[in-house]
Amino acid sequence: MALTEIEYGALASSDVINNNFQYLDDRISNLSETVTSNSAGVSSNIASINSTISALSEDLNSDIEEINTDLGGVKSNLSEYGYLYVNSYFNGTSWYKEYFSDSEKETRVWLEQGGVCSSNSTTVYLKSFKSTDYTLLLGTHCTYYEGGGISGKTATQFSHRNGKGWGYSVNWYACGK
Repeated sequence: MALTEIEYGALASSDVINNNFQYLDDRISNLSETVTSNSAGVSSNIASINSTISALSEDLNSDIEEINTDLGGVKSNLSEYGYLYVNSYFNGTSWYKEYFSDSEKETRVWLEQGGVCSSNSTTVYLKSFKSTDYTLLLGTHCTYYEGGGISGKTATQFSHRNGKGWGYSVNWYACGK
């Protein structure tokens, strides 16, 4: 059925008018069904998107929790081995680095220090070691080095002696707890 055009001023039969109304009613019903169907499809798509977003959000939250746990372990390891909290001091040729396991820097886990000393002298450390169980290395600024070495070490100092009595500077490095 199609819409019948009624000329202006003409009389139309009730059958033509009823057919026109029926045509318009059918078109409105079809349009309403299409809108309802499309609305249901959009609602279904929105529900699907919301479900996907919820699942992604849960996965993301789970991943964030896992990352935070891993970061906590990394921080714990860094802290335990003293790489997180460090004190450093440099002054000319003397220096030290202290590594701590806590942010208050009360529990030292490692100490490195170094400098330059003269031959046949005693050098007092900038920071004391906990015991004599540390490593001490010496090097010289001369090309000929004979008979020199460490003649004694404590937790607070070391002595360097030259067997020949020559005077020269010695680089030193010490590390330990």
